[in-house]
Amino acid sequence: MSETISRYATILISLGVLAALVAFNQGSEAQRLDTLKISTGYVLLFIVLLLGLQIAVLIAAGKMDLKHLISDSEGDASMGRFQLLVFTFVVALSFFLVVLHTQAIPEIPASVLTLLGISASTFAVSKSVDAGAKPDSESKPAGNPKPGGAAEGTGDGKE
Repeated sequence: MSETISRYATILISLGVLAALVAFNQGSEAQRLDTLKISTGYVLLFIVLLLGLQIAVLIAAGKMDLKHLISDSEGDASMGRFQLLVFTFVVALSFFLVVLHTQAIPEIPASVLTLLGISASTFAVSKSVDAGAKPDSESKPAGNPKPGGAAEGTGDGKE
């Protein structure tokens, strides 16, 4: 299945490059450069679209499991991971919408970068707190020793 999608992606990229080359040969130099930029953007859009479709197909088929995306090592939901994931998506979507509206790449304010850093550090702190709170299973003795020094359960079945 992945090979089929890879073939389609190769064909679409090839067609996009061919269309860009054909369109690039028409008009003045400034028009050709603008056409090349737009064509390159569409080719990249198709690549991202195919990647997204492939991921959606793998999720629907049950071959890609997303339960570990926001869960910690014990399988419980992690608030730090969830916050980082949601805030990153909010900032990325906002950036994308600003680029669509202005047709230019805006300067990212320092306050947004600071908030992203705070979100990432919250995740890092929660990860270190979880690691510190986890009991060390290797330091525990294997059995409860008896006062005389022998461990419980001698293996003779009379305990």
